[in-house]
Amino acid sequence: MHTTDDIQLELEEPFIIQVENPVSTKKNTACLRFRRLFTLDVQPNEKHHYPVFIIIMSILHIFIHLTTYVNIRWRNQRFIYSLHDLWVYYIPCMRPTPYDIRIRTAHCRSSIQNVTCYYGDELKHKCFSFLYPYQLWRMVTVSLIHSSWLHLLANLSKQILLGILLERKYGSFRIVIVYWLSTVGAVLLCAMLADSREGGIGASGAIYGLALFFTVERLNAIKTNSDHRLFIL
Repeated sequence: MHTTDDIQLELEEPFIIQVENPVSTKKNTACLRFRRLFTLDVQPNEKHHYPVFIIIMSILHIFIHLTTYVNIRWRNQRFIYSLHDLWVYYIPCMRPTPYDIRIRTAHCRSSIQNVTCYYGDELKHKCFSFLYPYQLWRMVTVSLIHSSWLHLLANLSKQILLGILLERKYGSFRIVIVYWLSTVGAVLLCAMLADSREGGIGASGAIYGLALFFTVERLNAIKTNSDHRLFIL
């Protein structure tokens, strides 16, 4: 049973009301815009995958280019020459050359005087003897090397921007297939249309494949829902 003094003490106790601070609208807007750069959501609360493959490939590109660059700088050689040794796309190293072409005389790289050099021997020296002339791994390794830091930066920026968006939505398995099929497809297309004596390096083929995949994905999203954006930003 409460006395009068107890009731008076209870009434004199202050009421504590906690008021939550309002969340900054500008902060939320900035976060949403940042997340928008890395998502291609069609439905709300879609499941997102981790872009493991694109991140690994990007790190691998930087590591290969950096180690090659340091190695060549120590040897005081021109940087671009080191990239044409074993990984460059070069058709004569990937398929047999006719005999009548191989027996033609060519400019000798050897310092020995009065020695006749043949095209087949010089080609074998340029391609390395391992699995020559069936070095088909060049169809894949061509995308791992670049001619300069500017070339690497240009390809890497597009690869990260498109690849992370697509891999977060579709997963690593699909992006791996698109990436390597695009690389091999670009090599085959160059083999049919370009001069077979010219080589090539870079991940441009894979990036074109990612760009095509992104374009088709955006067109399909617009067809499904007109409220979705067409571009990345």
